Amino acid sequence: MYNLSAISHAVLQQLKQHHIVTPTRSQILELMAAYLGYKTYASFKADKVISKEKLNSALADQVAAFTRFDARLADLNIPISLANQLKQSVIQHFDINELAPKISLIRIAQHLGIAASQAKLRPSEVKASYEQIQTSHDSEISLLRYVWCCREQDQHSEDEHYSDGSSYWYEQRQAGVKLSATAEEWANTYERQLAADERQRALSNTETESSTELASPCFAEVIHGECTPNLCWQLDASYLLELFEDNMFAGITDEFLDDWERLAVLQNPTHQNLVRLAESLIDEVELWAWYLFGLSQQIDITTDNYSLINSDTGDAWDEYGPATPAGYDGIALPVISKSQRRKSQLLAERMQILISSVKK
Repeated sequence: MYNLSAISHAVLQQLKQHHIVTPTRSQILELMAAYLGYKTYASFKADKVISKEKLNSALADQVAAFTRFDARLADLNIPISLANQLKQSVIQHFDINELAPKISLIRIAQHLGIAASQAKLRPSEVKASYEQIQTSHDSEISLLRYVWCCREQDQHSEDEHYSDGSSYWYEQRQAGVKLSATAEEWANTYERQLAADERQRALSNTETESSTELASPCFAEVIHGECTPNLCWQLDASYLLELFEDNMFAGITDEFLDDWERLAVLQNPTHQNLVRLAESLIDEVELWAWYLFGLSQQIDITTDNYSLINSDTGDAWDEYGPATPAGYDGIALPVISKSQRRKSQLLAERMQILISSVKK
């Protein structure tokens, strides 16, 4: 089966690499509908996925398929200059060996609970996603594989229902013995345990490879306009930081963690988070950039943050019992030149633009 939405997105991204003006995703879907022989866009859209047989039928009669394609191009007023590349791109993305749909990385991230708007994948999609991320060395996919591995380990260690499984009844069933309903359930539970163990081993083995490189936000490069935000910017950086610290391996370096910490602070710019980050910064221009960014969020990191707590309980003081001041000092800003100040201002403005797309 082919995921129509994923294919239309892939076609659009390919066109954007070579053309300034491109059709919309809905127009690409309409062209795909015509190419595949659907009489209406509604019937095409209702399918959501299409079979290999449907594609083979269109490929077998290219003249008719392209006649329908060209007619729909004219209906949509799409420039003829895009026609050939559109045809090639659509066929290219249909012509894959796997029949299972490829799931977008952001949907996998939503399924794993590390991106906004959580998505629940169907069992077939979970299987396709697992196969999709298992062997790729792409850094973004490696990151999702790492999270999946950690989640599998947590679920495996916390899940107690597998204790109801029985290796004995599983082996009896494998030998052809007819089981009672209760014994069958014990055998099924043990089989699910074996499958979970195998997934955990496969994912763990992949992550221990020295070549594994997890994607990072490339924070400095993005802020300086040297590249655009990648998948990492759509993920929960604070959660991932905790995950990295609890599940360290050779690929997780101090520089890697620092990169994610900056994104976490941008996503959740509290006074405490900003001050903690500022205390670790060496670059004066960057320090001032974070200070100016904080001001744009009504946060002044040069101010102290103290309050009274109950000396006995540690709770906020309610005017009863002994009180003790608790908190931390603000940041003392270094003196910088006007040119450095302008650079800091530009970086802070870039942060303000980016925060609208990453703030939870």
